[in-house]
Amino acid sequence: MKIYTMMFFVTLFFVAIQIEPCISDDKTDPSNEEAPITFTKFSQGSGPSLKEGVFHLLDSNKTENQSNTIGFESEQDQLQKKIEFSCMLKVQKGGDGGGIAFLNCKYYGKRGSCPYLSNWTIPNFKATFAIGIDVHNPPSTDLFDKFGNIDGKPQREISLHWNNREIIKKYAKKEFRDLLTELKVTINHVLGGAEVTLKIGDEIIFDKYFIPGMHPYLSRIGIGASTSKVTTEFDIKNIVFKKSEETKKTRKPMHFQIFNHVMTDNSKISFEKEIELPLPQFGFGRIIMTLQIHPAGKDWDEWDRCGSVEVIDSNGESHNILPFITSYYTPCHWKVDVTHFRKYLEGKTKIKIIAGTKFYKNRGFMMSLDLDFYHGIPEFEPYKIVPLWLGKAKYKSHENHFSDFFDIKKIKLDKETVTAKLNIITTGHAQVGEFVPSKRTITFSQKGNAKKTVFQNFLWKDDCYLNPHRPQFGTWKFSRAGWAPGDICRPWWIDLTPYIQPEKEIELEYTPFPYYLNGRPQSYEKEVGKAEHIINSYIILYRKPTDLIIIPPLRIVTVVKKGSAEKAGLLVGDYIYQYNKVIILSRKDLFDAMESARIAKNEKVPMQVYRKGVLLKFEVATGLLGIRMSH
Repeated sequence: MKIYTMMFFVTLFFVAIQIEPCISDDKTDPSNEEAPITFTKFSQGSGPSLKEGVFHLLDSNKTENQSNTIGFESEQDQLQKKIEFSCMLKVQKGGDGGGIAFLNCKYYGKRGSCPYLSNWTIPNFKATFAIGIDVHNPPSTDLFDKFGNIDGKPQREISLHWNNREIIKKYAKKEFRDLLTELKVTINHVLGGAEVTLKIGDEIIFDKYFIPGMHPYLSRIGIGASTSKVTTEFDIKNIVFKKSEETKKTRKPMHFQIFNHVMTDNSKISFEKEIELPLPQFGFGRIIMTLQIHPAGKDWDEWDRCGSVEVIDSNGESHNILPFITSYYTPCHWKVDVTHFRKYLEGKTKIKIIAGTKFYKNRGFMMSLDLDFYHGIPEFEPYKIVPLWLGKAKYKSHENHFSDFFDIKKIKLDKETVTAKLNIITTGHAQVGEFVPSKRTITFSQKGNAKKTVFQNFLWKDDCYLNPHRPQFGTWKFSRAGWAPGDICRPWWIDLTPYIQPEKEIELEYTPFPYYLNGRPQSYEKEVGKAEHIINSYIILYRKPTDLIIIPPLRIVTVVKKGSAEKAGLLVGDYIYQYNKVIILSRKDLFDAMESARIAKNEKVPMQVYRKGVLLKFEVATGLLGIRMSH
């Protein structure tokens, strides 16, 4: 055992101790000496320890204000497509809890101490994926406290974090505190991000949960735990870290900034912009929309308002592809997979962002919106979007309960349809509509088949208090009918693929059930007629892609006058595909091909470019082209 450093950071006491046990592929023996571990105590207590094969992150369940870590040396020398981590975990009831971080070696080194955190249940690190295990969120009757657990939910919360942000938080339905329980995590990098599966015991907390923008990086394991005035114990053993096949950095997506810090107010609650997006011939495996609400000082509307991102088609019809609710004075940041709306996001596209009201104090919201198109041919191409039930449905009465709004929809499937998915976003509003859950069903049938399939769902969101955009002012923590302040409105996805047949007509029936008000205040019966649902629903049809192409990486952004490119007829916006029969994937490819043509003393060479999705052929003079390119 060797003490490497001892120093003071203001009032923070730091001791780093390095010992020799290791963590590696399928090696759980803590006495193995192939990779060192650094034990670090940042605050009170005696620090973390290793005893009889168990890592004790906290020295006892009675010591307050601890912050301890163990940092492992990286065993990664190549980017990995898939990573698996498992351990046996025992954390006692109390608080705060701990976290497991896959520390990015670029920012946190390949070995040594973990960064300091006062609370390891919020393991936010730069360009790093981490898991928070929180056992302290006490129930409260204070409707405005910062914790939010007004319904007395279990204090066993698991969160996923990426790049300095909490992405999502859930509470485990099954008890794991005070028990020695297996924790398993799988990170599978896919186009545009990563899918995370997390299991505690036999309960799957997250099942292939997609985190946009989480690309492969060299990492090492860091584990930490902390206490405040409330204490716990946090023990780990049998650590296994598995790596899969190597992967490479993916090509950067095509990025489009739609709106940059636009501010709504009384007179202007929306902004529109027409933008040239990639043409439908070009293949993209993932499209990510980034929506932000920024601090706006005294001009910031403090209430939760309905907002939307809409696409206006050539007929002037508006399609709401991302409904959201503004927060109570809290900045918000979302990355949302909108690949299924590809047909609305191609070529010349008019996009509209809306938030606010014309009736309140001349205040509004400052927002930004971006799109990232990730290059790749999808397994199935979303080639058609059919709108279903759109707009505002009024409850009116228990006898009516929206029945005059939700008509039966009939859709004739194409011969090429191989997959069909329903995307249904519904939010309830007004006193009853917002705060009372309601049952709903979708009934599917197909012409020529008497069998009907029923899908059931409750329009209710009972984890508003775990919203990553917390705490907020106001009643942000209350459970609601399908939405939360400071959140996008989450869809009810129904995969119809197992039930459909190409060239058949299908029938869809949306059935909302009457509100069940027993046990509710008597005033609710008087208010029930005011309840309403805002609904945006579509069926997305998919086919196997046949004619899609991947955009070449080099795009011409400047053509020099009287240069060889201009003389040949090349234009700004052309994508370079071939030069002298060589496929061009990088600047180096182009320069090498140009040099080969020069050495061969060719006067002219063939060149191919994509222009507006069409492949064109040219002849250009050998030598400098007279262009500037983006990559």
